[in-house]
Amino acid sequence: MAWNEPGGSGGKDPWGGRNDDQGPPDLDEVVRKLQNKFNNMFGGGGGKEGPSGRNVGGGGIGLIVIIALLVWALSGIYIVDEGTRGVVTQFGAYKETTRPGPHWYPRFIQRVRKVNVDNVRSIELGVRDEESLMLTQDENIVDVKFAVQYQVRDARDYLFNVVSPDETLRQAMESAVREVIGKSEMDFVLTGGRAEVVNSAQLLMQEILDSYTTGLVINQLTMQDAQAPEEVQDAFADAVKA
Repeated sequence: MAWNEPGGSGGKDPWGGRNDDQGPPDLDEVVRKLQNKFNNMFGGGGGKEGPSGRNVGGGGIGLIVIIALLVWALSGIYIVDEGTRGVVTQFGAYKETTRPGPHWYPRFIQRVRKVNVDNVRSIELGVRDEESLMLTQDENIVDVKFAVQYQVRDARDYLFNVVSPDETLRQAMESAVREVIGKSEMDFVLTGGRAEVVNSAQLLMQEILDSYTTGLVINQLTMQDAQAPEEVQDAFADAVKA
């Protein structure tokens, strides 16, 4: 028997109201009742009134929170490539160094900075006049040019121990070369003593870098050129011939 026929269901419609020949039930009322039922199922019976006047259940808020947490967790996944190290800091302080592969960190709590430790870097000394002219032990001046190849040995030291490790290396190279040449005579630097000058300067450079814990290691130091200054080259050539 139909619910709206006499005696069918006591004058009640299936939505919980009475029919009494008052027309169809209000659609907003039906939606609100259904929403309340779902809210009660998910513990959202105590929701607040939204801008539209409808009940905003705690279940919906909980779903938003879960989605936000999921996005936050996924954003913390990072991959360290081969030849690279990931330096992890927590509230600005060093925490750990991660090796190649996938990793995770809690974003906004920790930070990751990647450092390439396989890349071979290079710096030249002597491209500017003021750094190429050096005084020898016998009070002569030589015009020299050096080049160094180096790598990052320790990513943590490279990032945290000096403000500019690459500039520190440049200064260490100039200091070491000047010291070695300053203890050598001009003829020795320009002729048969080049290899010894280079070896001594490289050892001294590495000692300076290690003393500052820059995290850098020198692969090779080379003397690209060494000659008397241009103003006295003719006189020097005559002296060599004599």
